[in-house]
Amino acid sequence: MNRINSKAAVLSVAAVMGFTAFASADTVDMKYTGTGKGSNVKVTLTSNTFDVFAGQLKHTMQNGTGTGANLNGNYITFCSDLYETVTSSYKTYTLTDLNNLPDSSPMGYARAGALWNIYQAFGSAALNTNANNDLAAAFQIAIWEIVTDFNPNTGLASLNVTTGSFKAKKTDGNALSGAIATNLNNIFNAAVANVSADPSLFLTGLKHSTAQDQIVATTTTIPTPATGALAALGLLCMGRRRR
Repeated sequence: MNRINSKAAVLSVAAVMGFTAFASADTVDMKYTGTGKGSNVKVTLTSNTFDVFAGQLKHTMQNGTGTGANLNGNYITFCSDLYETVTSSYKTYTLTDLNNLPDSSPMGYARAGALWNIYQAFGSAALNTNANNDLAAAFQIAIWEIVTDFNPNTGLASLNVTTGSFKAKKTDGNALSGAIATNLNNIFNAAVANVSADPSLFLTGLKHSTAQDQIVATTTTIPTPATGALAALGLLCMGRRRR
């Protein structure tokens, strides 16, 4: 059985508490083993357009060191990085705060807070092995859009997959299906809302210099500094929504 991946949220603690949650010795060997729920889509990132699977990614982790020892096993992940690809052979990943993903261009605290919000609202459903394909696809698309285009100053207005640096369509070039679009809009609304924390989800970022960075969620916390501070970070994502 795949375990939910959810450790990335711990990153927000560093922003609020003023210290780093992970040490350089916190690592885990990870390899990609296949896809779960989701759909193939066509995405554009700046000037590059390509077809990609949007949805659950299955990974196996082993040989964890430090807090990474708590991650040994099979997980469903979502990726934060479109510049790299998954690896079918084991590579050593470093555990990190979410704001440090992707390794090629760290997203910062505001975007990390928006991701924390959508995991609290939709993470459990999107990570379920029986998840709806449209929801799983929308969740991954939302992650890419938030990591690339989210602006806390304009809030919800900055989240649109038809404009900006990141765009998403069907593989035939037409607009996303109504089902994916509806799920996507709901997820975007959650990104800028004052959501209630899901006590069953704990997030961690996994980064590698030459392989695709992943967000992993667990149902039990991995020993790190005060995860409760994440909620405060999530409030930063509300931007000017109410103005």
